[in-house]
Amino acid sequence: MFGCVTSADPGSEEAVGTSEQEVISANRLSMNRLSMNRLSMNSLSMSRITADGRTLAATDLLRGEDGRELLRYTIACALPEGKSLVGEADGTTYKFEGRIGLAPDWLRAPLPEKAQRWVTACLLAHVNGYGVEVAISLRGRHPALTTDSAERLAYQQEEISFFGNVFQPLGKRDELGDIGSRMYACGGALLQLSCAGNETNFAPERTCASKDDCNLTFLGPCRDLTAPKDSVCKNASLEGYERCEATVTTAGGKSMKTPYDEVVTVFLRRPDFSAFYPLCTPLFP
Repeated sequence: MFGCVTSADPGSEEAVGTSEQEVISANRLSMNRLSMNRLSMNSLSMSRITADGRTLAATDLLRGEDGRELLRYTIACALPEGKSLVGEADGTTYKFEGRIGLAPDWLRAPLPEKAQRWVTACLLAHVNGYGVEVAISLRGRHPALTTDSAERLAYQQEEISFFGNVFQPLGKRDELGDIGSRMYACGGALLQLSCAGNETNFAPERTCASKDDCNLTFLGPCRDLTAPKDSVCKNASLEGYERCEATVTTAGGKSMKTPYDEVVTVFLRRPDFSAFYPLCTPLFP
């Protein structure tokens, strides 16, 4: 679990991040911090994240608390446990711990778009508009997101799936042809059932998706049980969805489906599910 910022040595180094159990994380990243720092995220992805395997590449994100918080989650998502990077700003050295390992090659080369999408999905999964730390189980069709039976038993409530790319500039079309928000979410099938199919009940407000000032686009049910042809995602399994699609507008004004294979699905424990969705009934005891 990686959660609160802790100080290792107030005079020299601020340790950012801890680790505990595989693929279990704490989601309290601010959507505002993610949205407002996209330009710096793009610059960071254009080269290796480190030149010597220890020191973080130069980035404006180190200069403010918001940027460091975003770096903490970015590096935790990208690098595996046991890897860490340090960066210095204004005489203070900050340490950022790897945790999940969705993009370990970033240590050796610029972050390719596929890896950008995996890290994006992980970042979005950690967004929490309430600012309350909640344990989540992350699942997806990536070796770093493998879960065991004990974790699947403890975290049975499928909540939301996330996909997109926050590293690409908003005005630039990426390799999938997408342009615009590139931050997408859809509600899980169990969430749809628990909320009696009422989308207004299960729109993920904890990510601010239902607010007008939020850049995350909520697409409805991931696997629509009432209208399967309208499903956002395809081929569900215990590891998550194989592919989800977002409708985008081309330069000529036409609509097209953009497929994303890099999807991270969040599962919650029942008490946390009930707290986030008081109008819905968990399906599991």
